[in-house]
Amino acid sequence: MKSLLFLSFTLLTLIFVPQVSAQTATPSARPVPKREAVRTMIAEKKTERIEKLSAIRKERILNFSNKMIVRLEATVLRIEKLITRIESRIVKIEENDEDIDVEPIKTSLDEAKQALALIKIELASLKESLQEIPDATDPKVVFEEARNSLKEIKEGLKDVHGMLVAIIGNIKGLRIGDKWIIN
Repeated sequence: MKSLLFLSFTLLTLIFVPQVSAQTATPSARPVPKREAVRTMIAEKKTERIEKLSAIRKERILNFSNKMIVRLEATVLRIEKLITRIESRIVKIEENDEDIDVEPIKTSLDEAKQALALIKIELASLKESLQEIPDATDPKVVFEEARNSLKEIKEGLKDVHGMLVAIIGNIKGLRIGDKWIIN
């Protein structure tokens, strides 16, 4: 009976178990045109993304440059206002006491004016170069040149301001009591 049971069990398992055919390790071949279509779609999306990022970069560069130009122009205006105040002070000193020699102060003030005029010229050229950045083929190079020019303008403004501070110190140092003297 055991052998009959074993034989029937074996036959049943062979009948009801599906036959498994051997599978190969190679993948099925996809049609080539579909792969090419996917590759072109990916390339299009990549170029679109790059263009979008470059447009955002250009907009940010323009915003930054415009803010810097406004700040530098405001600084130049403040320095010009300070120069006119110093000039009016020198005129008042000359009117009150003709014995005081203010020529060294005037020459220092003229040097400061000339330096400020050069800075204005550099600022105008910086404006032009910053407007060229978005349209440039290599904006990194143009932006680097603009940054260097910006640093030079800042240093020039600091130098002019230092000159004006020294001039103001000389003007304030002229008065001792009721008399004016030069250091």
